[in-house]
Amino acid sequence: MFDFQPSPLGDRRVTLEHLRAFVLLAEGKGFQEAGLTLYRSQSAVTQSLKRLEEILGCKLLERRQGHVMGLTVDGERFLPAANEILARTSEAVSAMQQPEIAGRLLVGVPDDFKVTDLHGAISRCAELNRNLRLEVVSALSSQLLCQIDNSGLDLVMLKCLEHFVPSDKRWKSHLLRREPLHWVAAQRHVFENISEVPLVIFPDGCCYRSAALSALGHNGKRGYSAYVSTSYENIRAAVSAGLGIGVLPASALANDHVILGEQEGFPELPKVELVMLQVTDKYATKQLADFLARSASITSTRSDNECRCCGVSAEPW
Repeated sequence: MFDFQPSPLGDRRVTLEHLRAFVLLAEGKGFQEAGLTLYRSQSAVTQSLKRLEEILGCKLLERRQGHVMGLTVDGERFLPAANEILARTSEAVSAMQQPEIAGRLLVGVPDDFKVTDLHGAISRCAELNRNLRLEVVSALSSQLLCQIDNSGLDLVMLKCLEHFVPSDKRWKSHLLRREPLHWVAAQRHVFENISEVPLVIFPDGCCYRSAALSALGHNGKRGYSAYVSTSYENIRAAVSAGLGIGVLPASALANDHVILGEQEGFPELPKVELVMLQVTDKYATKQLADFLARSASITSTRSDNECRCCGVSAEPW
């Protein structure tokens, strides 16, 4: 009897073309639009998807009369892996086409923003550039902004409200992500029935907090800190537990969160941005900024851009 072992190179029947077709369709593009993007015919895209589903032995997309209606459970499970493969491939090709990044760089990232994809991109950059020494510091966005001048930071990621303008014109700014903020709770509340709003919120210096208090003040309401934490997961859990009303971006909402909007009388909130500041003029800083900006655009998928509990779209990385 033969002892078949999985190949370390993976299943050679699955091609990047199969994955690209699937990801584009999962992002909401139709077969015709996906074909134009891939420079393939509509029928070729259809065949790529069918072949991928045959190889995997499952259905990835719900289709009706030639239109994609959404991801299946198996499609939801497979999409992150497909996107990761395409991202890593694109990053590796781009890295090899550029000079190797070398030297020591200090990077500041916010600990009050959902930046899992960003952390992964930083790690992959270090893997692809063995002579690069990356040191990452995590703090509140407001703290990072204050530390720029005296901490030696080369590159800084900041969470801020839309239309942020750097205080120092020498800093080059890159917009990585923009998405809406929402009032959220464990159950429905009517704004006019609340005398003082119990807030589940981040500490002083957080732009979510500033946006919430400003919106309440403009509408003649007061808020108080029912629960305060720097942790995204703690904030999400506190909202789910009914400890108060939170303010979170679309991508951070949990399935059991209820959005409180115009129908409930809650005031509109501004959009929030993740901005990358290129602080020093080192060539390595520019290289790293370019790598992370490319990675941000590569990893934009439907799972990033649409909150599954509410269908609210966020602008891509």
